[in-house]
Amino acid sequence: MNKALLWLLSLVITLSFAVYQRKTGPTYPIKGGAVDGTGIQGYRLPRSCTIGAGDCVVRVKYKGPLEGRIEWRRYKTGDGFSAAALQAGDGELSFLLPDQPPAGKLEYRVFLEHPDNKFEPSERPVVTRFKGAVPGWVLIPHIVLMFLFMLFSVRIFLTAAFGAPPVKHSVPATVMFLLAGGFVFGPITQYYAFGQAWTGFPFGYDLTDNKTLLLLLAWLPALWAVLKERKARLWLNLAFAVTAAVYLVPHSLFGSELDYKKGEVVTGK
Repeated sequence: MNKALLWLLSLVITLSFAVYQRKTGPTYPIKGGAVDGTGIQGYRLPRSCTIGAGDCVVRVKYKGPLEGRIEWRRYKTGDGFSAAALQAGDGELSFLLPDQPPAGKLEYRVFLEHPDNKFEPSERPVVTRFKGAVPGWVLIPHIVLMFLFMLFSVRIFLTAAFGAPPVKHSVPATVMFLLAGGFVFGPITQYYAFGQAWTGFPFGYDLTDNKTLLLLLAWLPALWAVLKERKARLWLNLAFAVTAAVYLVPHSLFGSELDYKKGEVVTGK
């Protein structure tokens, strides 16, 4: 297989991993389309919100008579639920959830009522987490570098799978993408979002941080083998196997969470 096809295949696989991570994570909004017998044309329930951005809006598009209400409370506090009617306008029912501190969470339920039907978009309370705004100069390099890390990881694996010798500089470049994206811009991103730079081992149980650490531990032996010109195929395959396993775990699981009682951010919950 020629180089162009290998890069194209690598790109397709990398994009597939990225879409899977995005859509299976706990911060991806709950979305739905038309609901028969209700006039509902679609809905969107946010599960990740930026403080001060006004983006934590529950939206329900509809035609015909429809009313709705929302109930919400701070997550894991035992607070009573607050309630309010969804506001109608321009063919949409909506409600802006109140901002919370960084890593604070709200749980909420939406109830919709048509003259002939009732509908609840989610079978269980929806949990949304709030984060601080992350500047583009931090977030964009973080995303690009981690994407390049995965792209090069896939390319290296395919090269090994087809029996071709690895390009010597490709493995060091892959590790450099990981170091810069995961250990430089990653902690800065988390600091802006939640007020803490690193909450993985040995300071906490943040799964995203610990996955990044696991990736580094998997690629260091492969890097050593390539630089020492030893047989590296086994180490490269093992490194990619760990990488693929990590990327199959939904993003943001067991991440930072504000303990309202203690007033501090905790992880691993």
